[in-house]
Amino acid sequence: MKLTAKDFLALPHKRITLMGMSGCGKSYITALLEKFDWDSYSCDYQIGMKFLKDHLADMEGFKSSDIRALSTFIGKLGNPDLGGYSLDTFKERQKAYYDAECSAIKEAADICKGSDKNFVHDSTGSLCEIMDDDLLAQIGQQTLFVYLKASEADEKDVLKRAQEYPKPLFFPPAKMDVWIEQYLDEQNIQSTDEIVPDDFSRYVFPKLFESRKPKYERLSDLYGVTIPAREFLNFESEDDFFEIIAKYLP
Repeated sequence: MKLTAKDFLALPHKRITLMGMSGCGKSYITALLEKFDWDSYSCDYQIGMKFLKDHLADMEGFKSSDIRALSTFIGKLGNPDLGGYSLDTFKERQKAYYDAECSAIKEAADICKGSDKNFVHDSTGSLCEIMDDDLLAQIGQQTLFVYLKASEADEKDVLKRAQEYPKPLFFPPAKMDVWIEQYLDEQNIQSTDEIVPDDFSRYVFPKLFESRKPKYERLSDLYGVTIPAREFLNFESEDDFFEIIAKYLP
């Protein structure tokens, strides 16, 4: 049964999963809620510091505690001479990241269950790519998913940043294979080792962005609520935060 505004406001402890693309405000909101003495769980941080720790410890040029090593580990597909990874290495690391994210989500659900405070789960942008419905149900039944939906202007900003500063991301395996084949065909090249990593990242990001939006909506329909991300720009108290969410619940 869907949570109503009345039900939500009456809960003695609020339990929230923040969901949406990178840059939508998940970590910003989490940091504010931590100031109000909320328990929090950052999936990105725990993936890097715990579930991929051994992998990241071997990353040249980074301390094992440097979360930036996670991006370097995930990397970009393409010519190794240009900093890219071979297709096999890229897929191996994508799989390792996916497995680590699943472990982090399970841990978030376990910690949430044992918390006696308000709790916020700062999910990754790839939460919507998780294919384990039982795992999603586990966290979805313990927390209210709040999908921070970007405005058209915000979407343009996200897409612009991705073109200017392409960064490593997780891609759904089935879609990734299709996008790689399309890119090779359009660029008339034969091997992924000929790909310029940043060029491919710029090419594929808009496709990833569009493919994720209905997935976020689906999870919101199942376990939560969709709220414009800009609603949360200026909240100053817990009550403000609660009222914003309640406004969008039935």
